[in-house]
Amino acid sequence: MLSFGNIVILHPAAIGDAVLATPVAHALKLNYPAAKITYWSHPVLRQLLLGLNPHVDEFIDFSRDQGFFQMVKQIEAMKPDLFVDLSNSSKLKFLSWFTRVPIVRYQKQRGDALPVMHAVDNFLNTVRHLCPEMPDPLFPSIFPEALAKDVLDKINGGSEYSAQPLIALVPGVGKFRPHRAWIQEGWVYLIRNLQERKSFRLLLIGGEDDAELCESINKETGGACVNVAGVLSLAETAAVLRRCIFAISGDTGPAHLAVAVGTPVIGLYGATYPQRSGPYGYSVMTIDQSKACRCHGAKFCQFARPDAPGECMHRIMLPEVIEKIDLALGIENDNVIKD
Repeated sequence: MLSFGNIVILHPAAIGDAVLATPVAHALKLNYPAAKITYWSHPVLRQLLLGLNPHVDEFIDFSRDQGFFQMVKQIEAMKPDLFVDLSNSSKLKFLSWFTRVPIVRYQKQRGDALPVMHAVDNFLNTVRHLCPEMPDPLFPSIFPEALAKDVLDKINGGSEYSAQPLIALVPGVGKFRPHRAWIQEGWVYLIRNLQERKSFRLLLIGGEDDAELCESINKETGGACVNVAGVLSLAETAAVLRRCIFAISGDTGPAHLAVAVGTPVIGLYGATYPQRSGPYGYSVMTIDQSKACRCHGAKFCQFARPDAPGECMHRIMLPEVIEKIDLALGIENDNVIKD
């Protein structure tokens, strides 16, 4: 029987990939409960991967400026008896040549491989041979409940809490792959539809890159939403997502963060495959226009403005989204359907 006492996980990733990989730490802690698990990642992820994740014991800041041999020295200084490299970095595949530390490396599924494997399962495959037992369920994996009251106070500005259920709307997808976003007009009409129901409190969520878009949408809908885009920290965003009955989002970090805290997600997909990067466990609530996409793997759509939603995302129609909302609300079902 294998035994590990000091496990280091390297994963300097974007927010979405980071939370998609959180079951790896859970699996390792489940199988090696006495092991110390250290995460080596971007400083911005500390608050999620250490503060709100019970399966991580220590966090080390990763520096982009660090050279290869500096990394080798740092790994050896950590003295792990297992090093888990989730980075998918071609530069780091030679680490095993320069250190005696046992290393297991994540191998990302090829884009043309079939059947398509979800990123969560792909990450878990890195340690599956070392972990006879897997967590069940895999999510939630982030637990921000202790922050919830402070975040709600921040959102409410000191006023009394509203009894209306919260719905998270995530219109932006960051600045690097704008073709993954749904069209702004779609969000405006969706918010107006939800306004008519008068049963919900709507939150616009996103990072600093999404603040301008969310402000524009909120202005166009007469201030119908509480706009916290660019206002909340990652940990605070996790806490408010935990309090929402569901989120609506394209392929971006908050969608996967919502799943990680246990909140259902209606996914709006076209420029990426939901089978690979959709909200894990919620495929029945995902709208998939990926068959209409001609720019898979690209950063920008070839058939739309470089800074605009992709051609395929224009094909997502409001009635489809409303149908998924009704499904999530249990109008036709007693509970939210989860596959």
